Amino acid sequence: MNKKLLVLFVVIAILTVVFIGGRTLPKGVATADSDPMNHTISVTGEGYVEVVPDVSYLNFGVFFEDPDPAKAMDGLAIKANGIMDILLKQGIAKEKIKTTNLNLSPIYSYNPQTGKSTLEGYRASENFLVETKIEEVGRILSAIVKAGVNDIGGISFDVSNKEDLKLKAIENAMQNARAKADASLKNTNYKVTGIKSISIESINYPQPIFKSFMAGQSETNVPVQGGTLKVNVNVQVVFTFD
Repeated sequence: MNKKLLVLFVVIAILTVVFIGGRTLPKGVATADSDPMNHTISVTGEGYVEVVPDVSYLNFGVFFEDPDPAKAMDGLAIKANGIMDILLKQGIAKEKIKTTNLNLSPIYSYNPQTGKSTLEGYRASENFLVETKIEEVGRILSAIVKAGVNDIGGISFDVSNKEDLKLKAIENAMQNARAKADASLKNTNYKVTGIKSISIESINYPQPIFKSFMAGQSETNVPVQGGTLKVNVNVQVVFTFD
């Protein structure tokens, strides 16, 4: 055979083998096998913290009525100052006492026969919000009612360390997510090797518990229970495994 022709056949054969060899390796197989970040599992973790409230907010008001608006305001001032003195004597700090509403409004009487309204006088009112310890609520209610409070809006219970509770709930949610990931890989040859991403999907802060009271119920030390509050957190975690 002609030497030039033989060399040409050899070159063609080599190129053919190279081409076929390149085609016989599935695209991306080596990358997937060598990149453990492509082995991922997405898990939703749920966590919560349940606590007993340690703070209460007492909402109450006082009002005074008089035909003269100025006298109505003067009468209200005397009653409100008396309430403030009682609160301070009960050990409530000034910064824990907040005025939420101050109002002066006319009082009308309606005559259905004539269809007319007659001005009877004025009502001056003031509402307070007082922060106190739960165990002190009954005693404070009794004291302010005796001092002239005639409008009790109710009590709400809350927690003072919400941020710490949120962090603990996130920690619990992450533990829950990891447990789910481990359970999913159980009885396989794979193990969790790390975390690719974390996102906090929702945080539900504890909603204050509200309890209503009638003024007559507060003439003695009313036992008050705050129940429990929950902080709920959901996290989305993408784990890597190999």
